[in-house]
Amino acid sequence: MDLEMETVLGVLVENAPVAMAMFDREMRYVLANRAWIEEFSLQEVQPLIGRSQYEIFPAMHPGWREVYERGLSGHVVRSEHDEIGGEDGGRLVYRWEVRPWRRNKDASVGGLMVTCEKFAAMPSGVSALPPELPMDSRSEQVRHAPDIEMPPSALPLVLVDENCVIHQANTAAVELCLARGLREGASLFAEMFTSGRDIAAFQSLWQKALDKLESGSSGAMLPVPGAHERMSGESELPERWLLSPSGKSGERMIFLAVGMPRGQGHDPVPRPAAMPAAPDLPAIASAVASIRQPSQQAPADPSANLEVRRLQDDLARTRQEMRTLREAEHLFAQKETRVRQYLDLLPCGVLVLDESGAPVFQNEPLSRLLGRPVRKDETVENWLAAACPGDEGKQETSTIWREDVWRRQLTRIFSLVTADGLLKELEFQPCALPGGGLLVCIQDATEHCRREEQLRASEAKFRAMFHDAPVAVILTDKTGSVFEANPRAEAMLGRSKSELRRLPPGGWMDAPDIERRKETLRQLQASGDRSASLEIRLVRAGADPMPCAMTLAQVLDADGLPHNTVHFLQPAGSAQTGQKLEGGTSTTSLKTKAPSAIPPASGGPGVFLLRTNVNGRIQECSPRGLELLGLEAGQAKGRALHLHFRPSDATGFYSELAANSQDERTFECLQAGGERASCRLLARGCGGGGFDVELFEAGGDDIRQLSDKAPPSNATADSPALKPWPAADLSREKLLLSETHHRIKNHLQIISSLLNLESNT
Repeated sequence: MDLEMETVLGVLVENAPVAMAMFDREMRYVLANRAWIEEFSLQEVQPLIGRSQYEIFPAMHPGWREVYERGLSGHVVRSEHDEIGGEDGGRLVYRWEVRPWRRNKDASVGGLMVTCEKFAAMPSGVSALPPELPMDSRSEQVRHAPDIEMPPSALPLVLVDENCVIHQANTAAVELCLARGLREGASLFAEMFTSGRDIAAFQSLWQKALDKLESGSSGAMLPVPGAHERMSGESELPERWLLSPSGKSGERMIFLAVGMPRGQGHDPVPRPAAMPAAPDLPAIASAVASIRQPSQQAPADPSANLEVRRLQDDLARTRQEMRTLREAEHLFAQKETRVRQYLDLLPCGVLVLDESGAPVFQNEPLSRLLGRPVRKDETVENWLAAACPGDEGKQETSTIWREDVWRRQLTRIFSLVTADGLLKELEFQPCALPGGGLLVCIQDATEHCRREEQLRASEAKFRAMFHDAPVAVILTDKTGSVFEANPRAEAMLGRSKSELRRLPPGGWMDAPDIERRKETLRQLQASGDRSASLEIRLVRAGADPMPCAMTLAQVLDADGLPHNTVHFLQPAGSAQTGQKLEGGTSTTSLKTKAPSAIPPASGGPGVFLLRTNVNGRIQECSPRGLELLGLEAGQAKGRALHLHFRPSDATGFYSELAANSQDERTFECLQAGGERASCRLLARGCGGGGFDVELFEAGGDDIRQLSDKAPPSNATADSPALKPWPAADLSREKLLLSETHHRIKNHLQIISSLLNLESNT
């Protein structure tokens, strides 16, 4: 982010319409745009970066050094009209500003930003030069400046000629007009010490003061017009100046102007208008002369004055820096307080840790999550261990925090007990800080986790009831298309689930029954009943239509509108025959084979292995079967048979088993320990429909005789017999599975790349 901001700053400076340059504290160039290089003709001194401003301009006026030093002390120095003579004799006006730039780390002054804008002429309505002084004459004065010694004084002293041009000025006078850019021999007194709108009035007062001095007076008081209406930035300028003759320079008369301190030169008690009090100008002039001519008995030490001046400047600069630091500290305290208030208003807990894992900051919601905050002398592991529900979970909680949250910055959920004894699920979302340390966002996820657990439990109950239902169940959407069917429905219709989904709406029943179904659903929705029954004819694959009793039940959404429809299918007459427990057989009852019918383990034509129910799950298993599958007696019952032969292709396994129900077939058996063994198996239907079969291990040619002499089936004429299951074409499913695998792989790669980018930044 800092690099991006530096790039944006460089583009702005480079394309600015005014000349701009950026310096460090040693006045070395940091940036300089094209306008700056063209304005000051610096094409031949490239590169500028790293070179000093004083090296580029060795003949720089000392006043600019004072401007730069004032800017480095924290002040903004500017001039709205700084006039110089152009090469063609015209006047050029510059508007410039020297502004300090500060570092983000400690708000200290890092250097200066200087901008300069050139105008072709003075603004309209402003006359900076007297009418009688042309530009050539003013330039001539610069070349013939008077050689008059400036007396040392703390008051502002200025040497001016009769044309109001400043020839010399002491340090106190230069400091008063730093923002205006005083240039000896070129700047006008009226421009430096009055505002632009009062120049005309000042010229009149200047002329009156000159006339008074020419009449023989030793001094004259020059008031500054508009001094009481000045703005805050101009309040330090003197309200009056004392003029006295100082000598001649060639043909020009030179005058000494002494700036009187503010508040002096006025009478403390107002006098009546009839008796004006005239100032004692000769006495003031004599005092000024004594200041200008130091005593010969005690000559001033120039080095001592310079040392005192340097110490005063250092003291003033130090005071300014202290004020700046206090302001920055106050500003940072306000920002920190505001940020703390914002963090306390967040709906989640925030915990900030340093590089060693010690807590640095925590907001108010964090202490409300568990009923107590993290103490300064307490680690996060101890804080979590104190909230664990039992001693056995403390080690696991500490490991998850240390390995997953702290080291790998992974989001984890902890089960913790609050101070009130309530169990909460708290989600910890860590984020690494750029300067080191960790920021952890903690929020209560109890309701979300409980909702997910309830959803998973409800789904598990539904799956168990749906797949293990003793009747065929089909689920359809609003359009009547099948999206779910249990194994009993697949066996009854002779189609797999994927084939049923590809059928048109109602394609598994006769056309008249489709309209009757739609009418029944409309009646259910109009009457508000939950279910209804009707007789239909099922369209089976490779077989004649079968009469069936169908019960419809609608599942409504949150708005009370139909979401899907549940179809319960039973062969016609099964509802009555299913109640006959004696004297007849039932299509819905599963008759268990008597133990005497199980072939013996040895001496017979084959070995009995196991028997499955209509859903293909193991119902009975012999010791030989347990040995072959590598299971124990308690593990075999209820286990899906295809898991030991084709775990990933249940439909293909049961289809092949049904197609070869009267023939021996070699299968690769996968034992529970992971070992594989080849065996020849024979499946024989038991008449219960679906996958209700007995499985034998082939022992020789007599096995077919056992198949021929099998006891008669218990199935009635109305119940569907076990028929060869048609082999399904799984090419489309395999293609979809392969495409899904590739897409998941690509998504995981994208997520991994995003995590790497986040960790690198």
